[in-house]
Amino acid sequence: MAEKIFPRNLTARAATVIVGNPVTTRLESGVGNCFPGLEWDHRNLDRRFFPGLVFDFGPVPAVLNGVEPNDPALEPDPEDDETIQRRVPALSRAVSDRFAVLSRTGGQWALVEIAQGGRSIDVSRGVFLDDPNRIWRVVRSLERDQVMITLEWRRATRAGRSRARQTVRLTHYRRRYVNPDTGTISPVYKPGELTQSLCSPWQHDFRDCACNYWASNHPDIALGEDLPGKAELPSGASEDPETATQPLDWLRADRRSRVAASGLDFENDDRRLRHYQINSEWQSLAFVLGGKEISAVYAPRDERVAAPFATPEDLAQQLADLCGLEHVVVLEYLYAYFSLREPTEGRMNRELTDALLFARHELLTVAISEMRHLRWANQILWSVEKLAPKVPKRGPVLDLATEVPGRDGRLHPRQLRPLLPEVLDDFIAIEKPSGRLDGAYSRVVSTLSSGHPEVLLQLARQIVADGMEHYSRFREIKVVLAPHVAAGSSRPPVYLRPIELATRREAKAALDLYHGILRDLAAAYARGDMEDAANIVNARDKMTRLEAEASSLARRNLGVPFF
Repeated sequence: MAEKIFPRNLTARAATVIVGNPVTTRLESGVGNCFPGLEWDHRNLDRRFFPGLVFDFGPVPAVLNGVEPNDPALEPDPEDDETIQRRVPALSRAVSDRFAVLSRTGGQWALVEIAQGGRSIDVSRGVFLDDPNRIWRVVRSLERDQVMITLEWRRATRAGRSRARQTVRLTHYRRRYVNPDTGTISPVYKPGELTQSLCSPWQHDFRDCACNYWASNHPDIALGEDLPGKAELPSGASEDPETATQPLDWLRADRRSRVAASGLDFENDDRRLRHYQINSEWQSLAFVLGGKEISAVYAPRDERVAAPFATPEDLAQQLADLCGLEHVVVLEYLYAYFSLREPTEGRMNRELTDALLFARHELLTVAISEMRHLRWANQILWSVEKLAPKVPKRGPVLDLATEVPGRDGRLHPRQLRPLLPEVLDDFIAIEKPSGRLDGAYSRVVSTLSSGHPEVLLQLARQIVADGMEHYSRFREIKVVLAPHVAAGSSRPPVYLRPIELATRREAKAALDLYHGILRDLAAAYARGDMEDAANIVNARDKMTRLEAEASSLARRNLGVPFF
């Protein structure tokens, strides 16, 4: 009989989710591509690499900083070989007696040699004298296996030189940092120990560093907190969508400022807290939850301000309508995407190339996100129909809505159009907070917040949150493309192709792929919450081929006539 598989990442699968804690609060999520790291200092993990001992990697050579005679790792481990098990009691006595007594006489223990796997490295001379971090890197590279270390007890002479008085060699297994059964960190580490060597407060380091790359626990920008007395829309945005989606510099000195963060770092720098201010006023920096600053006690927003649907039938009908709207905006966004020139297409200056790279990436990102929304809306609809057997079965819904919301708040016939400035304004209106999509999903969220599975509520919430992001992305595209629109000119902007709808015959290959995608998705979505791997893989393969075919048509100034 095969051995039972036991999960090792139990902390990552904890049943209790702490509101507001990002995934980066877990040890296994720490950024490890550099040291000392961003959420915690990796050196604090390795300073206890040898059971019972605590090292300091700052001096050269590294020195013994403390001893832990009651270290759990000094208990015999059944997985260790017999030789090591016999050495553990002696090692424990050496830690508690010899090291502690000699250290009190005015000297210190230096780590001078590390050996493992038949290779020995002298870490007290040569290149290790130039960079103390080299010693730490050697320790960091040790495997979970036997390791022998050599320590010298040194005492400074009157001439200022250190003299070795005693040498000790110890052998044990490199510490097992994480329990293999529970996934939890060794209890020998004290609370706060992994972050104790970071800048105090750690924001100071982010203020100094010039790379502008932080972990998610240090946001560069965030949405401002809703001002007192401002009405809140069902979407959670303030009455003014411009204010609701205007990113602010998180480190700004004037916490009441609503000046948007600049794309130029030096402009933001002039408005940020200075170094001395961070050290004394870091408590004024706001917590950020859901991308929005929170200065008071956090309470999840009551989403029931939007009127819930009276019956499951009304909810299902709304979801079906939203599926059609999601589908049609995907196609409108894709048509606009293919209307943009490619950065390598013809001769163009650097500014236009950069603008096209940005606009094409952002627009395609939004279109892909809307594809996910179509999947999620069908998921919710399938589940609602399953929970309420009397609700007529509609799904999967892959029909197209005939109308989309416009800038005037009214519905207008769907259209496939190149990304002209006025078309981009229409896209912004579709995604605008409190608009048709946002407001409709707020009613869905309100209905699902009571008596429905949590997963459905989370899907609806994510769609609403994504809508805010789409709104911001479209507004950023407008800013980036604006310099390439000639004021008062009737000519199309230079970033556009002179694209026109292809005939059905010209676009037959692309349309065949599109309809094949719909058939695959219909088969997959019909299974509801079951992942239909085969049909999904087929659909994704056709999507890749459709992009290539649509791009080929676009280079001939032809657009796919999706409808």
